[in-house]
Amino acid sequence: MDRISEGFNLHQTIEMIGQAFQAVVCHVFFDAALHGLAIAVIFAVLGVVLLKSRPKIGKPFISVGKRLSIFCAVLLVPGLISLALQGHLPSTGVFSINSMGFICFWSLICVHLSAEEMNFQWF
Repeated sequence: MDRISEGFNLHQTIEMIGQAFQAVVCHVFFDAALHGLAIAVIFAVLGVVLLKSRPKIGKPFISVGKRLSIFCAVLLVPGLISLALQGHLPSTGVFSINSMGFICFWSLICVHLSAEEMNFQWF
């Protein structure tokens, strides 16, 4: 029993957990927020285009673009702080970031927000 406790280092374990948490909060959220901002811009531009021809449909798209861009701007803050202080984002280890996954994730969120916004504005 003593041999097991001698091999375990609590300080090192807590440090590794902290580094993993920092990598997720700074790097993964930063990448997700960048993709979300791109989707928000697409929705806002689509809303402006639709506003000219069909204002009833254009307004919800603009609203979704605004809300999503505000949320993504908040998600960007830890990554920007990390970039400013360290000059790079923390390593995520073996985690591979896939842009298609982020685009699908934000698209699903935008579809839901658009439906909610249309329901709110129309009825």
